[in-house]
Amino acid sequence: MFGFQGSGQTAAKATSKPAHVAPAAPTIAAQPARETVPPVKSILTDDGLRDLTAGDFAFAGAPAALVVAFVSPHVDFEAVVAKLKRLAAPSPVIAASTAGELCANGTDKLYCEANGTWRTVVLQVFSPDLFDRVEVFSVPLHSEDLHAGRPTLDRDARIHKIAKSLDAAVPSFPLDARRAFALTFIDGLSNSESYFMEAVYENGHFPCLFVGGSAGGKLDFKNTYLFDGTRVLENHAVVTFIRMAPGQRYGVMKSHNFKRIGPTFVVVDADIDRRTVSAVMDGRANGVVSFVRALSAALKVEPKNLMSALSGKTFGIEINGEIFVRSISGIDVEREVVSFYCDVGSGDELVMLEATDFVEQTKRDVARYLTGKPAPAAILMNDCILRRLGNAKALDKVNGLPAIPIAGFSTFGELFGININQTLSAIFFFTNVEGEYEDEFIDNMPVHYARFVNYFTGRRLRRVEILNRLRSGIIDRISEHLSVTGKIEHALSEVVGVGHIIDGIRNAMVGRTNGDDPSDASRAAELADRFDGLSHSLVALREVLGVIDSITGQTNLLALNATIEAARAGEAGRGFGVVASEVKKLATDTKTTLTQTQTAVGTIEESLRHLGTIIEATKLQFARDSERYKAILENVEEIFAQSGTIERSLGGLSDLVGSHHDAVEEMQGYIAFLRQLDLGNQAA
Repeated sequence: MFGFQGSGQTAAKATSKPAHVAPAAPTIAAQPARETVPPVKSILTDDGLRDLTAGDFAFAGAPAALVVAFVSPHVDFEAVVAKLKRLAAPSPVIAASTAGELCANGTDKLYCEANGTWRTVVLQVFSPDLFDRVEVFSVPLHSEDLHAGRPTLDRDARIHKIAKSLDAAVPSFPLDARRAFALTFIDGLSNSESYFMEAVYENGHFPCLFVGGSAGGKLDFKNTYLFDGTRVLENHAVVTFIRMAPGQRYGVMKSHNFKRIGPTFVVVDADIDRRTVSAVMDGRANGVVSFVRALSAALKVEPKNLMSALSGKTFGIEINGEIFVRSISGIDVEREVVSFYCDVGSGDELVMLEATDFVEQTKRDVARYLTGKPAPAAILMNDCILRRLGNAKALDKVNGLPAIPIAGFSTFGELFGININQTLSAIFFFTNVEGEYEDEFIDNMPVHYARFVNYFTGRRLRRVEILNRLRSGIIDRISEHLSVTGKIEHALSEVVGVGHIIDGIRNAMVGRTNGDDPSDASRAAELADRFDGLSHSLVALREVLGVIDSITGQTNLLALNATIEAARAGEAGRGFGVVASEVKKLATDTKTTLTQTQTAVGTIEESLRHLGTIIEATKLQFARDSERYKAILENVEEIFAQSGTIERSLGGLSDLVGSHHDAVEEMQGYIAFLRQLDLGNQAA
């Protein structure tokens, strides 16, 4: 690092000394000739530094305290700053590449042309009467891995390395925020603005405002460049500590043309390195939802139409009622990832904003800031490229600003204590101030500084709170899931109850088949035997009746013969002997037959008595069987009645099992997501 001290040049030292120290001129304020010299010059030129001379970098013969250059991205940056350094020597020179330049000297329009391949270079040259100390430092951001798109350092390691590098960037003069500030330019493609600012606050040696912007470049986003007075740099921040001379003051303001419309989204899953947001809190379900889906629901559009629906809108974070803008750079609908131009971390609360009139809002904010203050001598502006691109047709209408030297550039992001987007951050310089005036921001700088520090601390705390809320949500879901187990048990008990009914029917039917009463089979066999005996008795009876019938026939024949023989009375009596013999035989046969008939009838009666007994027993058995079958029928009817219950139970059981499976998968997903967030939280 190199330095200038007092009114002379000192030797270069490879230590933590500043790159440059502006010439101090404690007696200059008393020189009348200096009083009429403008303290700041804003110069519009090109990459050839056309019409510039060494005199443009001196004030009444004294070298400038600081030269700030804003260089078009379409020119040879290194050649321009080398030429500028030679021309402005011995004054310290810092430079940043731009995405467009701003320059006005009262009558000129503020926004320089930035179409095609413009070759503009804008300079702002500061008098030693305005600044009494200037020290320039270059601070490595250790962002080469981020620039390459392959992050290798975790958040804490990166911040620690930057904070360590800042140890070598402590100015030699005390930093009083009412008199001193840090004009800071950062590599606009390093994705490290917030890392840098968090490292500043972690380091603890810089109690002043860091204000400035991220170097711009072509919109192919390949390169941005910085110059610290000795080297052209990438992956660095160039920090210029400036202390106002006695009687001189500075002030700062920021302006954006957005108003809060809501809703608010609490970021859960974000990649700070890649500046993407994937998931936000789902307030209704106390869970997590894709940011793309949450935006689609809020704007009532399909995801593919989100970018058009967001036209004229952006997002911001709120710090104690003040909005700091965060702008979307793109939406990957397929991966459900939203990209930003500024880092957004887990724990940030993004509020949706809507654009107001760009020109009128800028004028109102400048006028409001200058109320109650003396006329400024110059303004240095850091203006987001998105303001230029989004308000191209209105740029020429930004007029009515103080007729003083104004210079600045279109940035790839702004610094105002923290990194912001789509905002104008401006530094006002007031000279020969007599008396006091109120400047809310500078007067309350310790409060604002604490809020900036608290922003990073608060974001980490909110990240932990989110993790705890998600853990609580998972515990609640597990508790709800335990109630599903009870429902499954109830459904199973219903199915088991139906099973008991079926078992009862089966047992009843098996008992009937197997003859629960052992006498059933013997009674049936006895009944069959008795019926066989009755059949035989009836056969015997039929045979007896046949004999009787035969006897009847023979008796009739004998009667006929007796009649005939009687008609022959007197003939030989032998015929009547025969008849008598036959009649006797008939009588004997009849007696025998009658005896047999009586025996057969007795047998039938006995059989019938036994049959009656068996029939009675069978009747009783049938009655018992009837009761049994009745019970079976009742059970069968119960099954039919329970069929709906079975169907509902089985269907409900299927649904419950499905819900159980879904709940388990959901919880496994949340647990995996929590582990991922835990790892990110540890890394952050």
